[in-house]
Amino acid sequence: MNIYLMNATLNGKIYSEILCRKLSIKGMITLDDNGASKTNEYYDYTNFCEKRGIECIKVSTYNLSEDEDRKMLEKLDIDLLLIASWQRLIPEWLINKCTIGVIGCHGSHEGIERGRGRSPQNWALITGKKKFSMSIFWIEPGTDNGDIIDTIEFEYLPTDTILVSYIKISIFKAQMVIKNIENGRIWRKEGIPQNKEGFYLPQRVKEDGKIDWHRDARDISNMVRALTKPYPGAYTIAEDKEYFIWSARPVVIENDLYDDYDDGTVLSILGESLLVKCGRNLLLIDECTNFADIKEETVFESADYQKQIKEIIDRHNKKYKTPLSRLVLDEMNDV
Repeated sequence: MNIYLMNATLNGKIYSEILCRKLSIKGMITLDDNGASKTNEYYDYTNFCEKRGIECIKVSTYNLSEDEDRKMLEKLDIDLLLIASWQRLIPEWLINKCTIGVIGCHGSHEGIERGRGRSPQNWALITGKKKFSMSIFWIEPGTDNGDIIDTIEFEYLPTDTILVSYIKISIFKAQMVIKNIENGRIWRKEGIPQNKEGFYLPQRVKEDGKIDWHRDARDISNMVRALTKPYPGAYTIAEDKEYFIWSARPVVIENDLYDDYDDGTVLSILGESLLVKCGRNLLLIDECTNFADIKEETVFESADYQKQIKEIIDRHNKKYKTPLSRLVLDEMNDV
């Protein structure tokens, strides 16, 4: 039985490591050396494959649109294709080529049907959700709409970052794949049909990560942990210079001692940390770029979070005809 992985980013590394230890993997389909220009999270899997003695099949296009990529993959004898991390739709010709099928993973704070589309983990953390429901499913033409093989729900801790979320998901989805291979459900191609309609989460871009200092420090902290490495990061601006914030914690305290400062003001520099005034509570920044350029009473620019959400919704509606998740609509209404 020939099992292949499909992986292009660092986010799929742990999942691939586990499956290569627990299953007989024939090879990995990945991006070639130009992959870094196609995705910010690109990872070169050449050494990974060499170390494990599996085939490393490098394609030049993320959407597999080049004839040479298709010819290369059509030569492979694939029974089961497991998607580790591939941020594009799998073309129908490749799905049909796999004798058993293609298995992907998706979820959201409300499960796969109510959170299809883009950035579900980022959205869950940004909005402070405490649980995440994820499923492995049979990939069909379309977006995250194939029959569900298995589902698991796990908790987010207040300290979980987007990287921690990816680690948890990698382990849980590997666990589900292995379990359902061992119990025969995957070989029998079993699954539970989804509601074909569903609701969708919209794509986020770098500009959506600018911080609105008029918000509660807890909300800003959630944005920071949702967009930290390996993502571009939440950021702010002062005197035309960008500052990307990688780690921050809310200081939840009711007081009026800083009411005479503007939101976004650096109140104090504490060693290698910054204390910043927010619309409510204070934010302790533990790590950011260009730290040496920041002075006490520096005032960071504020974005308009409600405007950001509206622009995200407008971008989605302009490009797609799919209904949006209530999570995003509620964010605009609740601000």
